[in-house]
Amino acid sequence: MDALTGLPGRNEAFAQLELAVNVVRAAGKRMVVALVDLDRFYRVNETRGTEFGNDVLCIMGKRLAEARMVSTSVSRVGGNRFMVAMPIEQDDGQSLQAVEEIKNAVERPIDVDGTELYLTSSIGATLFPQDGRTSEQLICRAESALYQSKEQGGNQARFYNTEDTIHLNRRIDIEAGLRPALCLQQFHLCFQPIYRLTDGRLRGLEALIKWQHPELGDISPTEFIPIAEHSGLIVPVGEWMLREACRMLASMSKYGVNRMIMSMNVSPLQLQNAAFSQTVLHALKDYGLDPACFELEITENTMINSSATALSNLSWLRAAGVRIVLDDFGVGSSSLANLKLLPIQALKIDKSFIKQIDRHSAERIIVEGIIKLAQKLGLEVIAEGVEYKEQYELLSKWGCNYVQGFLLGKPQEPDVLDLSMIRRAGYTFEN
Repeated sequence: MDALTGLPGRNEAFAQLELAVNVVRAAGKRMVVALVDLDRFYRVNETRGTEFGNDVLCIMGKRLAEARMVSTSVSRVGGNRFMVAMPIEQDDGQSLQAVEEIKNAVERPIDVDGTELYLTSSIGATLFPQDGRTSEQLICRAESALYQSKEQGGNQARFYNTEDTIHLNRRIDIEAGLRPALCLQQFHLCFQPIYRLTDGRLRGLEALIKWQHPELGDISPTEFIPIAEHSGLIVPVGEWMLREACRMLASMSKYGVNRMIMSMNVSPLQLQNAAFSQTVLHALKDYGLDPACFELEITENTMINSSATALSNLSWLRAAGVRIVLDDFGVGSSSLANLKLLPIQALKIDKSFIKQIDRHSAERIIVEGIIKLAQKLGLEVIAEGVEYKEQYELLSKWGCNYVQGFLLGKPQEPDVLDLSMIRRAGYTFEN
């Protein structure tokens, strides 16, 4: 038994679940198995002490055990995690009702010594027999559903489905593949041109990372970057990308190109590293590049919970001459405070807004307003996702500084990114 709550502990819980599976199988019934995880429970212990936290866990265990559910088994299988197993009839609505009752029981306000506390929970639920016919299968699949619930922000109940397992297995494969990918040289960069609207000349390139996995194929950065951030691998991956982008920019000197700007995205985790600014400046120095020719793109969401370290890194880089751009403007917090406080030189308007501006839409009004606001603040504006001539002409009319998108050029491999593209842009060359 669990010494704190008096409920069955982990080992006893699993043994009881195996017995319950045999009982409901013989009775021809179904069963719900739910894992209940108290969201961010560590905050309770940190702010009110472990003794208070223990009292809360006891209350939660008692509530679940006394909930109005027939023949229910409740156990504590982790620090702030409970398992609930209950037989149900064949009615599909009964499983939903049971899980809803569990969530409601957990989230009622708690009064401990006159202190009222509100908690939320994440629940992963699975059904016998359709989701699994053994206790091990049911537990594993409830874990999978719980993982998905917490990945989506928590405070929700989610039933298992096969797509969860496929998604989780792929995530595991990607995370495992990330570690050797750098050594095996599976990453490479593509480059998308960015043009000036005033004269149509090439302003620079944005470096975009690609991953060609030998078994999983092409993996989109929108898929593997969050996994790399979660595992902490984004730091070495980001440093490789930085040096590779510098190497590419330095190699353009053979064409006699001057004043080219190279852009790349930066992860919030990179900015949390106190040595990040020096890493960037050392890379620029190693390749003989002027800091003014390099541009780092940060997202609005990056700065929501920004630390002093992140702001210090950005300030040092900006002071050294590196350009800082607020990327995906409009889809994050869109806080005007960011425009005032951050050491940025430009805004990049998200393509989800640009694709609608050639129509009579709210996006058209918003984009024109953003450009005018940026002009008054002395900021430059980059519009991404330009696909049609009408969009290009409107952005030019409104005074947007730079544009990129499929109308002007798709991301290209380094061996395709040759002098002809730069010549078409009307760029200035040295003799």
